[in-house]
Amino acid sequence: MVAGTGVSRGCGVLVHVKDNRVVKVEGDPDHPWNQGRLCSRCLSMTQYMYHPDRLKTPLKRVGRKGEGKFESISWDEAFDLIEEKMKKSGKISVLNQ
Repeated sequence: MVAGTGVSRGCGVLVHVKDNRVVKVEGDPDHPWNQGRLCSRCLSMTQYMYHPDRLKTPLKRVGRKGEGKFESISWDEAFDLIEEKMKKSGKISVLNQ
């Protein structure tokens, strides 16, 4: 498996699952890039995945920026909004670095 969210290098990871729940993430010693080493962000992935305050649905701002007013929207609506804004901006890709 290759590391995800916020981890841009594509490091190899071993994910340990118990009862359909990730219980541990560690570096893959056979992966050529990271050779078993992982950053703290990747090592804390289980905390990120299961934190009670983690966002689980897309949110759309309904107030002014900074007011903290949002509403839940569907994934389809979120992707449509992203596509619309990217077309307006002329950008053709998004890269997480």
